[in-house]
Amino acid sequence: MAGVLEQIEASAPSRARRAALVAVGALVLALILLGGRSAAPPAALAQGTCPPLPFGLSPEGPGPTRFTMLIRINTQGNVDTYTKPGAGMGSRLRPQDIFVLNTRFQGSGQFPPTTPTVAVDLAAELRATFPCNRIIALNGMSYDPASAGYAFSLIDDPNVFALMTDFEETDWNAGRPTDPARPSWVEKFAKVFPIIKGWNASMMNTAASNPVGVGKRTGLAPQDNPTWNFRQIAQDIDKKNRRLGAPHIGPLSVQTQDSCANGPDAFGARAKDLRLQYKFKTIVKKVKVPGKKKKRKVKIRRKLKPEARPLASNLSLQISFTDVPNPSSGMAIMRTSAATAAACVPKGLKQKGGAFFFFASDDSMRLLFQQPQIAVLRPPVAGSSQGGTGGITPGGT
Repeated sequence: MAGVLEQIEASAPSRARRAALVAVGALVLALILLGGRSAAPPAALAQGTCPPLPFGLSPEGPGPTRFTMLIRINTQGNVDTYTKPGAGMGSRLRPQDIFVLNTRFQGSGQFPPTTPTVAVDLAAELRATFPCNRIIALNGMSYDPASAGYAFSLIDDPNVFALMTDFEETDWNAGRPTDPARPSWVEKFAKVFPIIKGWNASMMNTAASNPVGVGKRTGLAPQDNPTWNFRQIAQDIDKKNRRLGAPHIGPLSVQTQDSCANGPDAFGARAKDLRLQYKFKTIVKKVKVPGKKKKRKVKIRRKLKPEARPLASNLSLQISFTDVPNPSSGMAIMRTSAATAAACVPKGLKQKGGAFFFFASDDSMRLLFQQPQIAVLRPPVAGSSQGGTGGITPGGT
């Protein structure tokens, strides 16, 4: 999700001034993960009003039960879409669904960059309307605390459940001016994996040293590369989160949107690849060639022991799309339609996926909810004050 996407998919103007912020009781977030088993927001956890939330990003169970929506939030306009009665889409959401505050958003003609100051207000408004839904901060790789893309944005916000880093070349390079020692970007997994582990350690240590951040999970949203081993990345994220009291709670969101842009079957195939990566370890072994003295190398897949296996429930697959697709565009977010995005979901569920990060504008999300595959999974909640899908303005955000 390169930074240029935020410029293309800027959100629609706010329909009203911000509602008065509702003060939310803030217990230390370490209570959230007491025993590694609770993911409820602090105020709701204290009041006992929220249903039990998943151990991972998504719950266990059959496909419809596992289905969990991660909703991109860039701006006040996006917040209003889900929080304003009548005009929003809040009735479509369920308590297990997650808001992803994209603090990398660089601003548009209507809305400012999502700096830490802006992001904290957006998080507060989401929490006021949705006391049970989790909020994740999707941060960049800059060390400038006053800019959008700040690596530790919302680390001290009690409304935020986890911090995830958008780990891709664009964000890496955007943060280099704030980190002179940062090397050039590399693609080869053998070289980038130690860098990933170092970054994960930095996130963990910074969170652990913060009085509020100490209770937050830390994770990664890496670019999708078929040569990378995402099971090893997930294992490292799990290791970094063990300080919270459980062995497998590290969130990972792989940027699989190009696969969906190539069609539901391509998305299903990529989801299968990731499922097998999580379940098996591939080793290279030399075996004797029958009738000859020489040996040849073969790849053997060995099933991982449960204690070494990351949980699929902590993996989210990313889908980017638009309400006005351009089939000739080279960008997944511009060439993928809402219909294609919806058709990718059953393919991902078939491969034991559960969490899907939908990176799209508000009007695109309205179209998504109208697709039969999604409508059956997320029908409006009757009587909800957040009901309605609103009108669709072609090309709007």
